Amino acid sequence: MLRYILAIALLAVTTSTMADTLDVNLGEKAAQFKYGMPMGRDALGKSEFNAGLLYREGGDGMVDAGILVTNEVGAGAPGLTAGVGIKGLLASARNQEGGALALGGFARYSPPAARRFGIVGQIYYAPNIVSFGDLDRFIETTARLEYEILPQATAYAGYRKVRLGLDRARDATLDEGMHVGVRLMF
Repeated sequence: MLRYILAIALLAVTTSTMADTLDVNLGEKAAQFKYGMPMGRDALGKSEFNAGLLYREGGDGMVDAGILVTNEVGAGAPGLTAGVGIKGLLASARNQEGGALALGGFARYSPPAARRFGIVGQIYYAPNIVSFGDLDRFIETTARLEYEILPQATAYAGYRKVRLGLDRARDATLDEGMHVGVRLMF
């Protein structure tokens, strides 16, 4: 039994050392940690697997994992990258727990004259039909300004709102407000 546990632990450590991105951001009452790794790249764009944890002061929180496909929009809009994604999530708030399968979109604009600067917007939504447990809907919106300090490190400041619709209680806000963060690329 000890051999199996050791093998699983070594596999987990090996997997985490091959990370493409590690993203940490902190708000007044919440902290978010994200891990992302590339799944592939072809002429149509690039795919990324990501997993995250959002922890709110008091014990509420959310874990999620998903896939995001992005690509540059093209010559008609230089500096604009867009993408679509899907993520599964499990959340806990107000002593209720549930999950959802959310669809989302992402856009990043980086002016051609200032490539190190970026403006990012993101939204994920899950209606009642794809929510389960005590959750009957989910919406997450994010907007941020970012600056590439080094080729492997980007710092940012933004605003995030994560809202849960609950079956047996009034809706809960997991996070709403400003946050600062850093994304490291390996």
